[in-house]
Amino acid sequence: MRSINGLALRALIASALVLGVIGPVRAVTPVRDALLERHATVERARSIRHLQAQLEIDLRRRIAAMERVAHAPAGHAAETKDRRQATVEATTRLLELARVRLHSLDPWAHARLHVLRAHYANLQAWLGREGIFRFCPVPDYLTIYDNFGDMVRLPHVQVHRHQGDDIQAPFGARIVAPFDGYASSSSSKLGGVEVRVFGPDGYVYNAHIGRLGALGWVSAGDTVGYVGTTGDATGPHDHLEWHPNDALAQDPYDLLVAACVDQPR
Repeated sequence: MRSINGLALRALIASALVLGVIGPVRAVTPVRDALLERHATVERARSIRHLQAQLEIDLRRRIAAMERVAHAPAGHAAETKDRRQATVEATTRLLELARVRLHSLDPWAHARLHVLRAHYANLQAWLGREGIFRFCPVPDYLTIYDNFGDMVRLPHVQVHRHQGDDIQAPFGARIVAPFDGYASSSSSKLGGVEVRVFGPDGYVYNAHIGRLGALGWVSAGDTVGYVGTTGDATGPHDHLEWHPNDALAQDPYDLLVAACVDQPR
């Protein structure tokens, strides 16, 4: 069984997706390209903020050291005074340069972050249209398992292939509608309490729900249920299936990753 921990997702996603260690080898898709570019954009923004912080610390240390030199008492000998005057003049010029650089850090970082945020917004808008899921179905997830198609062998359950991906989360965590649509509930021995959200491009099926949320017409992000252990669940998680065009289930993993990766701040 393959999985990605929520805390490690940012660090692993680029290399793991490219190398194929997360799941079966699949053709590169426009959604995956956009996802990787979005991740790279987030990392570039983080690098700029980190560099800005490091440069500010370094410049402030240099300024403090040069100020100590500039304000140090002069000696009594004429040669010492002349050398001291030259040192003060050189230090003053370096102080002015360091202060200019310090004051330019914010505009420098702001200009670059502004471009990255605009690029990120464009990627988000595209993924919102093409990625289908506008919200992560379980915002407080712990682990997303890419186990679509795995054989399921449980006591008193007919052997079958797993038709969705399991999203591990704390008991009672919110399950939300990933897109606008109509939410309805049902129940079965296998899935326990279930909620389907029907949207314009298909529907998602959520199983093992502990408690129902809003039903009927819902907007993307509305809470439709809470993670539980009903049905054949061995622990709290949301079994999520994606049925495009209300047809057979397809692996939702790329859509889940596209919707659930962290956003830059």
